[in-house]
Amino acid sequence: MTISTAKDSDSSTMSDRFQVIPNTFTFHRQYSEIYCARFQQGKPLLVEACSRKWNAVSGTDTTGNSKRPRIRPVADLVMDEKCVIIGTIYKEMKLKPSILRDLAAADSSNVGIHLAHLDEAFKERLISADDCVYLEDDVQRIALVFNEERIKKILSPTRLATGVLIALLGSEPKQDRGSFYVEDALFLQPQPQHPICRFPSTVGISPAECTQFRTTGPWLALVSGLGFMGDGPVRPGHEMALQLMADWFRCAGDFSQAGGGDDGPGIIRLMILGDSIHIPTVPKDKNSVTMRLAQQARYLTRNTEAATVTAMSRLDTWLSSLPISSQRTLDNAADYDGLAIDLLPGPLDPTSSLLPQVPLHPSIFPASVARSGDLGHGGLVGRTNPYICHVANRTVLATSGQGINDLELYTDLKEPCDRMEATLLWGHLAPTCPDTLPGYPVTSTDPLLLRSNGSASPDYPDIYAAGCQPGENASWRRASLHWPPDSEDEEPNGALLVAVPRFCVSHSFVLVHLETLDCRVVHFDSGLSDEIDED
Repeated sequence: MTISTAKDSDSSTMSDRFQVIPNTFTFHRQYSEIYCARFQQGKPLLVEACSRKWNAVSGTDTTGNSKRPRIRPVADLVMDEKCVIIGTIYKEMKLKPSILRDLAAADSSNVGIHLAHLDEAFKERLISADDCVYLEDDVQRIALVFNEERIKKILSPTRLATGVLIALLGSEPKQDRGSFYVEDALFLQPQPQHPICRFPSTVGISPAECTQFRTTGPWLALVSGLGFMGDGPVRPGHEMALQLMADWFRCAGDFSQAGGGDDGPGIIRLMILGDSIHIPTVPKDKNSVTMRLAQQARYLTRNTEAATVTAMSRLDTWLSSLPISSQRTLDNAADYDGLAIDLLPGPLDPTSSLLPQVPLHPSIFPASVARSGDLGHGGLVGRTNPYICHVANRTVLATSGQGINDLELYTDLKEPCDRMEATLLWGHLAPTCPDTLPGYPVTSTDPLLLRSNGSASPDYPDIYAAGCQPGENASWRRASLHWPPDSEDEEPNGALLVAVPRFCVSHSFVLVHLETLDCRVVHFDSGLSDEIDED
């Protein structure tokens, strides 16, 4: 079976997009440099966009046209002058976790440190009415006020997050010095290089209704949160659901058929979007430093094997049971002899938690590597998180969801797809990194900022998938290309957003048809097996 896709050279270039080069970061300096790099990368794009939208001119412009708003640094604002300022959002939040606050409280009470910031993370959201929003450029910051009726309807402090690049039109009034009254706003809003169209299926059947996935592709499978544990399942039926999914994939494609024929391919690619292993959480009542460290590092003081080692061994065995391709054939239109698998790390997986995360090391997958040739060269490939690639003429951007999930705490964007859409409009995959998400202290460029030349972005995807999303149900929709949308009745024509729940919770994964962009959920009901076990 032959798959026609983008050239391998193009794909390999994209696969290194989020690979952090060692010489580009240093832990000897403050993280302020990453914000400076983000600001310097995005400012020229926002200046150009401000000129188009508001007819704004640079603050150094000497044409004498006073009717055009000037783009000014925060330090050079003129009272009551309508102008444009560009910078990064900073939110001062009362409920935001703070280890310094915990240390101060412990010192004043002469008791052990109570990790209140971890307890606060269990709250649904950390926003409050007392939150203050600032814009800061490379010199200073200024408080933002959203009093203008139009802007209040489409933008509020609760819909912004620390780290977002933004351009604001407004003024600093004399009666409220130190505050900028916002009249309009503009984000980076990177655009796709080509229209994201739905193509008709070549197999003569609607992918939205079919159940024969074996011959109706090409399908892209998305799963996350496999949740392998060292001892026992995450929830009843979990182990059975994992086995059923492996059996399903073995029947999901005709891997022996050569190119040609009238039937389409089946499942041509599987992306595993983080948290392939599961680490049980420490009970909330055990919140002393000593107890938490003992729970997490118990294996260091006993003659026992770490649960994560056993979990990774079980994951390796499960992966080796899949019909893995013996070579990376998908990107060069060669005969397709198996399933191509991309393995992204998540926050619970055994790799650095700093974003962008580095790929999982092949040495922890001996059985799978023996089948696929090598992790990185065969059908099973360890990827960075985030990861971008070409699949069947579609650009796919995949993450394990840390940036999306963090926004749930610090904004009132309730739905995963809403938060995913926001990251595309903001032009940054994890704006709260490094404020509340760990990241590399880069010094020159921010790797998580979507690249753009002002008119189009090579990083803008056809399909944007985020794994490890909360809840048991997957969700998907098209994203808007502009903020705010030109019309409420306008049909969004941006990227297809796909929010993938954890498999250990939902026992399901998502299929995306790469021609029509239709989505299907495959669910494994292991309830009957649980009833049999109880009997």
